[in-house]
Amino acid sequence: MNSKPQIAYIQFPGSNTEAETVAAVERNHMVAVPHRWNEPLEKLRGYDGYIVLGGFSYEDRSRAGIIASLDPIMDQIKKEVLMGKPLLGICNGAQILVEAGIVPGNKNFDTVIGLTENKRIQNNQIVGTGYYNTWCHVKANEKSVSAFIEKGSAPLYIPIAHAEGRFVMDKELLKLVVEKNLINYSYCAPDGKIDSSFPTNPNGSIENIAALGNVAGNAMAIMPHPERTIAGEGDSIFRAMYRFLKEEKDFSYRALEYSAKKTKVSPFKKNSSTKEVLISMVIADNEAGSVEKCVQKLGGKTTIKKYLHFEIEIDGSLDLNEIYKTDVLFNPSKEFVVNLENKKEVKRFLVREKENIGGKKTKEVLQKRFGFNEIKNVQKGVVWEISSQKTHTKKDVDLILNSHILFNPISQVCNEY
Repeated sequence: MNSKPQIAYIQFPGSNTEAETVAAVERNHMVAVPHRWNEPLEKLRGYDGYIVLGGFSYEDRSRAGIIASLDPIMDQIKKEVLMGKPLLGICNGAQILVEAGIVPGNKNFDTVIGLTENKRIQNNQIVGTGYYNTWCHVKANEKSVSAFIEKGSAPLYIPIAHAEGRFVMDKELLKLVVEKNLINYSYCAPDGKIDSSFPTNPNGSIENIAALGNVAGNAMAIMPHPERTIAGEGDSIFRAMYRFLKEEKDFSYRALEYSAKKTKVSPFKKNSSTKEVLISMVIADNEAGSVEKCVQKLGGKTTIKKYLHFEIEIDGSLDLNEIYKTDVLFNPSKEFVVNLENKKEVKRFLVREKENIGGKKTKEVLQKRFGFNEIKNVQKGVVWEISSQKTHTKKDVDLILNSHILFNPISQVCNEY
């Protein structure tokens, strides 16, 4: 190891907080070195540790962290983690680590948890969703084996700023995560008390999870920003990283003994009492373009389009044109309603959030603000359209579904449309 640990901070298009990260690293006796996503992979081997920055990599297209997680640099970073080097993912960096399967890190680095839309809950009621920024307290789990926990430290007071920071996972995995003490930090009150309701838990994360680690203890995904403090309130995380590197203890990587569930994609079955609305962009859809380029880099020979999808249940008669006039479903200056035709060599997939938070918000606005009490339910999703060369359709579809670029199997549902 270098006399002063060399910490590479990984920058993707849209990453930020590099200035704060450099300051936090160098305050704590380490050297911060920039490493961009498209630099030679060989350079990564020379660093002692890594931080994947916060921000909005690839503008969170498709969903936060997924495109960056499929970049070749992450395959090399997995190899460095296997060798025992510490890896810290902050906010968008945490989302990237989760999508890449590095946290919690089973044998195949499968995606087994999700970071999904915030849900602020008080008295069992949702009082807010979406992007949220504030300061919060987080408490270290000193039973964790972690390169990022300083023993005996008080709760940290650090900021959050994210829209998709809610940790979710199935019950079987959660039991294992708790048993293995992989919850490194939990949202808490100033006195350290754990309270699952808002504002103590600012995003509705299961078990108040603010940071999750791997079994070996050298990787951690944390949603709050320990680097973005005024007086170094989050520095104990960086001090612990420094101490982990200087101690140079024997290391043996251990994977989580948990197998990813097989992804099921069944045909979409529309309710006979509902109406569908599909929305397209007037101008080029940059989100679809980014997904298309990512798939092509993975080896696909395909073009991709995206449509916003609503399924609306109406009690009685209500003309959809009356709903369109509200501009709630779409902006007529840049979007329009489309009807899709069946085409050969074209596959379509409908992706929805399991909890349908967006659909519930849309229903409430249409009911409460515009008086459409006939609307009983709204399901919101995205239809992805895949067009491939004739001999590549099945290969491309398998590639896309297995990459999870269109949907996270833990927090979302995908149906063939």
